[in-house]
Amino acid sequence: MKFKAFTLAEVLITLGIIGVVAALTMPSLIENHRKKEVVTKLKAFNSIMGQAFQMSKEENGDWDTWDGNRFGFGGDGYDWTSGDGEKQLEWLQKYVLPYMKVTETTTKGKYAIVGLPNGTGFSNYNQIYFFCLKFKDCKQTTETWNSRDRFIFEFSNSKGFITYGGNYSSREDIMNGSGSMHACNKTKGKGLCAKLIEYDGWEIRKDYPW
Repeated sequence: MKFKAFTLAEVLITLGIIGVVAALTMPSLIENHRKKEVVTKLKAFNSIMGQAFQMSKEENGDWDTWDGNRFGFGGDGYDWTSGDGEKQLEWLQKYVLPYMKVTETTTKGKYAIVGLPNGTGFSNYNQIYFFCLKFKDCKQTTETWNSRDRFIFEFSNSKGFITYGGNYSSREDIMNGSGSMHACNKTKGKGLCAKLIEYDGWEIRKDYPW
């Protein structure tokens, strides 16, 4: 039996078609992979920290009996410009870090900064935790957030460790709350994006401000 060989032109046309298809589909595949990575690491961080706070509670007593963790109060009220990273880190080393694995701890100004084994990390100021998909980003810029690789969490004596925005209970409020500069949409501050991903069952939906 004789088989007809492909001509050079036919091979080049086929390769061209494959190249076009790849060019059209690769960006989407890369973006979907990136979204899955964000969700996986965000969910893992929430779980690791939540378990650490819970285990510490069992050993050190109820959260409201712990030493205060807010070192940024001024004389007349809340002062976001003040703080003490060393004291912040000492508090973490007493109540949180013994119950989880860490790779590095350091301080920068008013922030305590902690690296985790999976390459992520967080910076901590008072009750607020700024999660970084890449630990090196935490050391470079301690306090920032967006919808892709920097997210906000918080700790409260009543609720424990949670995604930032504990008072927001509906998807509409999380995305479009008129009273929040941190609403998770394309025009607001995106501080509530971790809350939105959690609310959606740890999933990035089509209307998420990616």
